[in-house]
Amino acid sequence: MKRQVAVIDDLQAAREMMERALAHAFEIRTHASVADALRAFEVERPDVIVTDLRMPGIDGLEGLRLFRDKGIEVPVIVVTAYASVETAVQAMKAGAFEYLRKPVDPEVLEVSIARAAETGQLRRENARLHRELAGARSIQGIVGRSPPMRELLAVLERVGPTDVPVLIEGESGTGKDLVARAVHAMSRRASRPFVSLNMAAIPESLAESELFGHERGAFSGANVSRRGFFAEAEGGTFFLDEIGAVSQALQPKLLRVLQDGEYAPVGSRKSCHADVRIVCATNEDLKARVAQGYFREDLYYRIAVMPVRLSPLRERREDIPALIDHFVRKHSARLGRPPLPASPEALRALLDYRWPGNVRELENCVERALLLANQDSLRLEDLPPEVRAGEAEAGEGSFRKERDRWERGYLEAVMREAGGSIAHAAELAGLHRSTLYEKLSHHRLAGAEPARLAAPAGGTLT
Repeated sequence: MKRQVAVIDDLQAAREMMERALAHAFEIRTHASVADALRAFEVERPDVIVTDLRMPGIDGLEGLRLFRDKGIEVPVIVVTAYASVETAVQAMKAGAFEYLRKPVDPEVLEVSIARAAETGQLRRENARLHRELAGARSIQGIVGRSPPMRELLAVLERVGPTDVPVLIEGESGTGKDLVARAVHAMSRRASRPFVSLNMAAIPESLAESELFGHERGAFSGANVSRRGFFAEAEGGTFFLDEIGAVSQALQPKLLRVLQDGEYAPVGSRKSCHADVRIVCATNEDLKARVAQGYFREDLYYRIAVMPVRLSPLRERREDIPALIDHFVRKHSARLGRPPLPASPEALRALLDYRWPGNVRELENCVERALLLANQDSLRLEDLPPEVRAGEAEAGEGSFRKERDRWERGYLEAVMREAGGSIAHAAELAGLHRSTLYEKLSHHRLAGAEPARLAAPAGGTLT
């Protein structure tokens, strides 16, 4: 497909000459003025713009500025019969790709346009890659293809770019800190600070000072003034983990910040303004604490504009193989170990275990197994005793039945997603083909029998 080139010149003869000279190599659109070109660019933008410098009304230099201001990121070649060093410098400062003097050699102009078009394509590709990388970074470490994880990522994509407060609910070890960082990375505040404070880890007597700072002499031991976490997070995101641990005395002051953006350091009468986005997390049932009178209802609805629930690992077991692979790659280089796969026996035990510590416990388990492994895979004996005995401790009969029900449903979903392809399904499930065949056969699912292929003469199939 030919590159589209917009030629802007007030002289009809000049437009016709350029069209005749360039039509064999490019798709040419001619415009008698910058204003005409701008109207056309609202419908379709060219790959390159070639514009005269001196024209009545909007001249070429002003056109360059208008293109830039309107977000028309297209390489512009300026041509003029009134060339001078001064005008050349002005044109290049205004963003011109190249500056040519009339009369222009058609071959020189053609080469310049081709170079400009290639540069424009590279710029667009670079911008696209940056967007994709930014998107990848924003959800870095959030691993999973299960329905709960897909729903979570869809919510984050919608809420991330906004400034609304987010409340992340979930059991310990489900990755609330990771999700908070993803919210920050997807927001317009991504280049500003991300500040985290665990409210359950600080004494109640120091909580107000930690949040809002204090003046010198505000209390015993306050020998110097100190900035609080709200000040440290200015312009960025403030993540308050275990928000349910905030004392009832401190809750009204926190509510004031959320309502009015105002707070006062301890010992100060001066009001400070907080420009921060609030993300909170809890492993408690805050609604129950509201009903019991321990947590203010108005504060709850301020922090829970967008509640997000993280499912425990036992509710998304299909993510376990991908998480194992992620943690193996994450820790193998740091530990100086090869990225070993899990053996079928180890994988079965990891799938069977109840994971009361959720993803954090699984990561610790994989890290331990990498340290202990002395073969070509992570073996059953490399796992912690409670993981190896998980099925027996849970009650073998009922748990095996539940596991088989889950495994059958998972295999059916994987085979559907793979379109019936054993190779693709094995890749999606993180299993060896022979292991997948065994599981399909155990559950009497389609695809359980390997395809019967004739071996080539004198050879065998592998």
